[in-house]
Amino acid sequence: MILVIGEALIDLIENRYQPGAFNAIVGGANANVSIALARRGTPQQFLARLSKDGFGKLIRAKLEANHVGLDHAISADEQTTLVTVSIDSHGVPSYSFYVNGTADWGWTPQELPTDADLDNLQATAIQFGCLGMAMGPGNLVIEDWAREHFKQKSVTISHDINMRPALGFERNHERLRVERINDISHVIKASDEDIEWLYDLEPGTDIDKIVWKWIGDSGRHVFITRGGDGVSTYRLGADGSKIRFDVPSRKINVVDTVGAGDTFCANLLGQLSDVDALGTDPFDRLQNLSDEVLREFVYNAGIAASITCERAGAEPPTLADLNEVLASIN
Repeated sequence: MILVIGEALIDLIENRYQPGAFNAIVGGANANVSIALARRGTPQQFLARLSKDGFGKLIRAKLEANHVGLDHAISADEQTTLVTVSIDSHGVPSYSFYVNGTADWGWTPQELPTDADLDNLQATAIQFGCLGMAMGPGNLVIEDWAREHFKQKSVTISHDINMRPALGFERNHERLRVERINDISHVIKASDEDIEWLYDLEPGTDIDKIVWKWIGDSGRHVFITRGGDGVSTYRLGADGSKIRFDVPSRKINVVDTVGAGDTFCANLLGQLSDVDALGTDPFDRLQNLSDEVLREFVYNAGIAASITCERAGAEPPTLADLNEVLASIN
């Protein structure tokens, strides 16, 4: 069972063919991950604070229609977070946020599952990141909760950095926050653009030194998505040697890239769950995977993300959709 915690919001997406018109779509990186996991058939629960307002009801209906587990979701009095999304001619989104005092950020320790809850759920992983780990006051509550489970070695902690610079965050503060959360994570996913923004680098700058610093001498696994250039995987070998391998992306006609990274995360974690590579003693489980198996998982997750890019909005594929595309390629 994979637990996903974080934001579920409304994306007001501009109609490319009708300027000034916006469609209300359920979004949020962590909601997208939960839906993508559910669509591939991976057991999951989404820990979310869902507003009781009209938009919150729309979010809950979308999650329920996709069979997302909401046993530990909170019905919140605060309003739903809103994001306006404009898509450029290359399908790349830009965002404006309406976040002050909204439901997603109000977590208290009492609202989070206890150790007994996690045992009853047979939880093997916690997936978090993006705005859920950037917005206070709830982000620090989640961080403390995850840190305890990292110390206990009880579940795999997976962090999708997924920066949103449009919110006006202070760069150095965000870099320190991300590095602090990375230190309590076993799996880290970031885009090359995330790292370039965090470390104030020119596009195309070599980021390997930064990634290896994140890993240190641990069994941490890092996955860097590079858009049309595919995904780079970083891990240490059993002898402590540095291993990096690159998996190319599939050439497609991009509609937009909304939800692509979320789909990648979900399908990577789903495959790790399938082979019992998530759970207690997380670093040992990850280390037991061969490079060949991990390469296949990254390739499949990348194909799933590419399918999302062929669709308008965050619409991850089902496992049947993914297998159909994989069969057509092979």
